Amino acid sequence: MPNATVNGVRLNYELHGESGEPLVFVHGYTGDITDWRHQLPAFSQSFRVLIVDNRGHGQSEAPADRSAYTIEHLADDVEALVGELGIGRYHVLGHSMGGAVVQEIALRSADRLLSLTLHDTTDDFSAAASNPAIAAWRDFRFNLAESEGMEAVANASSPFPPPPHLPAERLEETRVRMSKMSTDAFIGAWKGLEQWKGDRADQIRTQTLVIYGDLDAQFLIDGSQRLAAAIPDAELSVIPQTAHQPQWERPQLYNAALGAFLNKVSGER
Repeated sequence: MPNATVNGVRLNYELHGESGEPLVFVHGYTGDITDWRHQLPAFSQSFRVLIVDNRGHGQSEAPADRSAYTIEHLADDVEALVGELGIGRYHVLGHSMGGAVVQEIALRSADRLLSLTLHDTTDDFSAAASNPAIAAWRDFRFNLAESEGMEAVANASSPFPPPPHLPAERLEETRVRMSKMSTDAFIGAWKGLEQWKGDRADQIRTQTLVIYGDLDAQFLIDGSQRLAAAIPDAELSVIPQTAHQPQWERPQLYNAALGAFLNKVSGER
């Protein structure tokens, strides 16, 4: 797989598609480029698709400094990689933590974007701590990571039931992926996410789609709805019977909603 060193960190990435406008996918916390497995066939025929492992995720380098995982650092990485690859204006989509990353990009580099898609994300990840079950699960896993390592975290039984349409094999892939993640990235990235201040969505001027699953965590549903209300002329799409990964749970519905938005934006130019 190709890689590039930007901002002193080696990033793993893939480019798919021979022609069309650039489309950049940015995955979420503990994710990697396999999050987009069902999107590549659908979109690489019409777009030049860039997928990338965020620092500390997948096959990218994981700095030992836990303060190096702020949302601003991750946004810097995406913008630097896009520049390194000679990509001009582009569509960008961010999932969950990646949604915070692409909000930062939209706020500071709107002139570089063709469109913005915010997927199962929010303007305030610190709100997760107000849910006792989520906060307890976070603290349990952080303590486990520090004391026993990431394999123990990966094998811990989740108190949250799996979504109805998420394939069992994907759950196993996620477990294996988690076991290989560095403790520094696991803890550092979440802390960076909780510290991020995202209450600036009303300043975004890029054409925007907000998309989420109707079974996702309530703080993310609430955050998605706030984003759709705050961003001028934002479109909203809700994928039924899906939780946090509708791109995996019901990919045909997800791809149809995203494709309709991207084709509309492209057709308006």
